[in-house]
Amino acid sequence: MSARSPAARTRGPAALAARALREEFGRPSIWPQLGLGLLGFGLSAAFWAQHAAWCLALSLWAGCALSQCLLKALSLHADASLQRHGWALALLLCALAVLSGAAAGWQLDLQLRSQLLDLPRWAQGEPLARAGLHLGFVGLLLGLPLLQRSRRLAGEQDLEQERDRVRAELQLLQAQIEPHFLFNTLATLRGLVRQQSSLALPLLDRTTAFLEAVLPEVRTAASTLGRELHIVEQYLAIMALRLGPRLRYRIEVAPELHALPLPPLLLQPLVENAIVHGIEPWEGGGELLLQATRSNTHLRLRVYNSGQPLQARSPQAGHGLALVNLRQRLHALYGHAAEFQLQPLTDDRAGTEALLQLPLGLTTPADS
Repeated sequence: MSARSPAARTRGPAALAARALREEFGRPSIWPQLGLGLLGFGLSAAFWAQHAAWCLALSLWAGCALSQCLLKALSLHADASLQRHGWALALLLCALAVLSGAAAGWQLDLQLRSQLLDLPRWAQGEPLARAGLHLGFVGLLLGLPLLQRSRRLAGEQDLEQERDRVRAELQLLQAQIEPHFLFNTLATLRGLVRQQSSLALPLLDRTTAFLEAVLPEVRTAASTLGRELHIVEQYLAIMALRLGPRLRYRIEVAPELHALPLPPLLLQPLVENAIVHGIEPWEGGGELLLQATRSNTHLRLRVYNSGQPLQARSPQAGHGLALVNLRQRLHALYGHAAEFQLQPLTDDRAGTEALLQLPLGLTTPADS
């Protein structure tokens, strides 16, 4: 699996608030902005200092700059303090920084209008209204971006938590496959050893090769069609030793398709299901055909067997552990973008086919 993203390490409101503060106000670009602001107001003072608009703009900018500096100082210590005291402290300190900047800007506004414009205090307008103007300006200019960043980070965190849940679900489903392989294969080997069959040693060799191919796939998050075909070939070699001439199989997959991505252990259960429930119980055995084709958007896998028809099986056919597990994994990986069908053939060629259609180029939670 890939390394965790920064969002994956953000857990809880306190950590989220700390990260939002750090990303919004911890960047170094605040100092060039403040320097340019001071330079602009200094150059324009000779021409506009006697205008009320200039005095208001300077006081608003000064209040906002002070709040930014306070928030930047808060962001430098956000991780340690907020982890100890929680998100309520972050909200309180942010509010104090905004109030401090707004109050300082308001006082500067009153002083400038009184000294530069030579207006008495009673002629400067309602003080509370101007205080509200400063508070609203600083709050919106600094608080709105902080709120938007916090919401974006919260959305990223929710998405990462959902991916973690899906990863855990997929690991659990894949882990269920491991004992299924081991028990079935070892039971077969045990029976041959009891019979002192000459097939026991070749089967043991094939079983070793099969397990060497399978067990790494049980714990991996991604695979390819070529690697999954290798597992299928090892499995078919074991079943060919068991069933002898009753099993005939062909694999028709173009070499250029081997590099296509395929989740681990999706293909082998289809082949096993075809043999165990189709060919093995059928008196004359049967043929198994595995095919893979691709379009611009999908990979299509087909497993056909000419053994026991689907209609002749129990009513629970197609709903065993292996196929239930496969359907659950498909839903967790692709949602409704993947299709799986197990159906009897209706043409002159008797048998059952399993069709699996997977989207290409779709990033799954396990790959993220």
